[in-house]
Amino acid sequence: NRIMVMPRRFVQILFICFFVVNGITTFYVSSGRFKKSGFLFAYRLFHNCLVMILTIKFLLDFWRVSEISFHQSPLVRLAAITYFGLVFLSLVSCMGCAHRWGNRICRMLEQLRKLEETTKAHGYTLPRGKGRFLNHLTVALVALLILRLATHMFLNVKRFMMGSHHPCNCFLSECMIFAMNSLVFCIMLEICRNWWKLQSSLEKLLLENQPWENQFTHLRNLLDMFQGLVDMTDEVCVVFRFVFLSYMMRNIWSGIRVGYMLVRVCLGHSAIEAELEYLQMVFITSIQPLLYSLMMNSLTHTTDSLLETTKLAIRGLYNQDNYVEKNMEWFSLQMTEQHTYVHIFGTYRLNRALIFEGCSVILLHVIYMVQCEYTQ
Repeated sequence: NRIMVMPRRFVQILFICFFVVNGITTFYVSSGRFKKSGFLFAYRLFHNCLVMILTIKFLLDFWRVSEISFHQSPLVRLAAITYFGLVFLSLVSCMGCAHRWGNRICRMLEQLRKLEETTKAHGYTLPRGKGRFLNHLTVALVALLILRLATHMFLNVKRFMMGSHHPCNCFLSECMIFAMNSLVFCIMLEICRNWWKLQSSLEKLLLENQPWENQFTHLRNLLDMFQGLVDMTDEVCVVFRFVFLSYMMRNIWSGIRVGYMLVRVCLGHSAIEAELEYLQMVFITSIQPLLYSLMMNSLTHTTDSLLETTKLAIRGLYNQDNYVEKNMEWFSLQMTEQHTYVHIFGTYRLNRALIFEGCSVILLHVIYMVQCEYTQ
């Protein structure tokens, strides 16, 4: 555990800086606390305006360069229009969420920090298997961040060496969208981490045969912290609902674009694929969101099952203390009508089942686009 403390702290600081640089948050860490900054608030306004200006410039430049290709294939033109529409929708949802719910986001992070300090003070431990799972997700998130930065750096260096001095202006917009998605990811990661610590401690408490001092008070504190995490999960769905919506729409369209371009390459339609510019943009804007969606759905599927797993874990446990048993019965009744799943406006649940639904939608639209191409 001590070996993983420093790398985890470093990753947390790294992503907090990444959120600030991309205009998502306006607070910084000082003496272990989150503090707001007027300078960072002004920087966020400047950054958001700059992102919108560069995204519009990128749209105009790309449209001018690919105008011939758009005339040759209306479907490629439709793909470009839809992509930029979803990018603007994602940017507006990120900016709106950051401006409107900035205080609630800061409050959630502060609650998670205090909860971590409480669990550390009481000696709550994370099961080794659960900790390994969360560490793997953290490493994968850092790898995607490196992939995002390295891809744009490689592309701009290659353009400069080829004599093109026009930078890829989608860099800031893609980084901003990735920063907001990573913020949601990190919050849910910490919810799972603290939940498993509480569940492990609850199981140990119920297995104690002999009552000990302050056992009842300790149990009440545990149940209150469980309820706090349930409420926070619901708050995540409320605060980031438009971010989740744009995230789902963008992932589906990224799958459709990648699938359609792969089919065109396999079928030998080289009139458009010869343009390296378009293929590079498809890779940059579509591959990373698809890889990120696999991680996100794995985490949200885990969050989905937190409460049910805890119910199953304590169902077969029995404690000789009557007060403890009564409180566990009350806790079970209280959690009957609650949940920890992540949803979008109460309609779509973000879990592994959504992957299969999304794949079916992607496959259907790829087939439709290929049929339209042959009809023309």
